[in-house]
Amino acid sequence: MVYSDNNEKNQKYDAISGERLIPESELKDAVREVLAEMLGFQQGAQTQGNRQWYDTDPAYQLLDLDNAEQLRDAVRSGLLRVGHEVRDRRKPSARLPRYQFHIDKCLQRLAEKPEKRWKK
Repeated sequence: MVYSDNNEKNQKYDAISGERLIPESELKDAVREVLAEMLGFQQGAQTQGNRQWYDTDPAYQLLDLDNAEQLRDAVRSGLLRVGHEVRDRRKPSARLPRYQFHIDKCLQRLAEKPEKRWKK
């Protein structure tokens, strides 16, 4: 490493190319992103923390469905049940439901054998 006296004494430069090295914080962020991608974590998972309930649009993507309508159809058919895997967060005066989905519970329900799902 060569330290330049021109602008700031503590800026680090690459001795071969003369370019400034990547700051440590950027390097850590880059490594975290690569590791998260390799391990299959979702982008932005750190900011969401232990979030469990998701609106329809992000939920269908997390459940690896083709579109949000497939998720709504699963609720209408009774495959995913309001009060168990789904909650209705609509305002009291609203006619249309605003569903939220518990991803872990939905995955468990979808993984069950069909004959077990429909037993009461």
